[in-house]
Amino acid sequence: MKTYFIIYVDDLDKSKIFYELLFNLKPLIDEPGMAEFKLPDGSTLGIMPNTSLEKLFGSDFKIEKNRKSLPQTELYFLLEDAMQFHNKAIQLGATEIRSFSEMDWGHKAAYSINHDGHILAFAEIIK
Repeated sequence: MKTYFIIYVDDLDKSKIFYELLFNLKPLIDEPGMAEFKLPDGSTLGIMPNTSLEKLFGSDFKIEKNRKSLPQTELYFLLEDAMQFHNKAIQLGATEIRSFSEMDWGHKAAYSINHDGHILAFAEIIK
């Protein structure tokens, strides 16, 4: 299992520089919609601009909404049997916000949001 921690930010460039300096690391991915840093423990910190929320999850996640109602974190789990974990999250009370589907970065993923407002993504590599 590999874990990605995704945080949403107002200013991607400012946040990217902050984490580059904080961890003394260059991002492995440096795109307009995402920056990723591989952390020493093997996990990955992803930084995504808030503007990407609506693209990923539809108009219910518009930035114009009350800032406190937007999710601030995403836990992205890349593992085998991703659908099994997604279904278990739903059974435990999470609400599905995107069904299991192919993503343009080479994964199949399903997304839910839990009772604390955290987004949970369960993904596997497309074979």
